[in-house]
Amino acid sequence: MTLLAAALSLGLGLFWLNYQAYFGRGATSVAARFDYWRAAWQTLETKPILGSGPGTFMVSYKKLKPPEAEMARLAHNDFLQQGSDSGWPGLLAYAAWILGGIAMLYRKCSTDLTNLSVWLGLTGMALQSFVEFGLYIPALAWPFFLLLGWLLGAGALRNQIDKRTVTA
Repeated sequence: MTLLAAALSLGLGLFWLNYQAYFGRGATSVAARFDYWRAAWQTLETKPILGSGPGTFMVSYKKLKPPEAEMARLAHNDFLQQGSDSGWPGLLAYAAWILGGIAMLYRKCSTDLTNLSVWLGLTGMALQSFVEFGLYIPALAWPFFLLLGWLLGAGALRNQIDKRTVTA
């Protein structure tokens, strides 16, 4: 345990030294995200039914960003991105699909350790979507939706097996 603690301490120390200049500048990424989210909300407020169109956050943000702010292509929040792109109907449907699927699967997954592990990973990705755009990237979205569908199917398959066992 001592050796492990020493290795972790050394690694953290080297990480801190390597990125000391970045940490000294402050949390610019956090401030920038608040600008992105504000712009996405403003777009959602001005275009509540259809949004600005798929993949057009950058166009909206260019008009709404402060002059000193850096440019961004995405809102860094999957839910606000959907709202900005597709309006309230798109935002609500997306949130129901993601958060509703996660919530619906909790009871089904809590009894099986493998399913629970997958569910925890999906829940983490869904929560991260509030501060990042992981589900906007196809290489990350495909495994998420594949595993979400697998869990939904695993629950349906288990229900069929249970019904057959009860009737047999």
